[in-house]
Amino acid sequence: HVTGVQTCALPISLPGGYAISFADSEDVFLVHPPMGEALAGPKLIQIGNSGALIFGEVQPPKKPSPNLTGSRTPGFFILDTTSGAIQMGLSREKWMKRLQEAGVQGEPELVSPERKGPRF
Repeated sequence: HVTGVQTCALPISLPGGYAISFADSEDVFLVHPPMGEALAGPKLIQIGNSGALIFGEVQPPKKPSPNLTGSRTPGFFILDTTSGAIQMGLSREKWMKRLQEAGVQGEPELVSPERKGPRF
């Protein structure tokens, strides 16, 4: 008898009630429900989490739209879901160093935003 094994490809929930918003392929954001405040993006291309941290990478959208909300800060980000503090626009080197200082060991696992949830 095996318990706790996920066989279907359901999105893995992010900590702290955070969610992913997909307006279209370019408008992908990390948001904080219930207000749906856009914290990172567009365009969120990779995301991961470990403990209370959510981290990932944002690229500028191909067609920037002036009416899009969000930080639009390209680069890597780290969000501490316990404090709500977010660091954005980090280089990969600085991002890796900050994650290691926060206790994330080795190469952080990043996946496409479709693999994380919930959706907002």
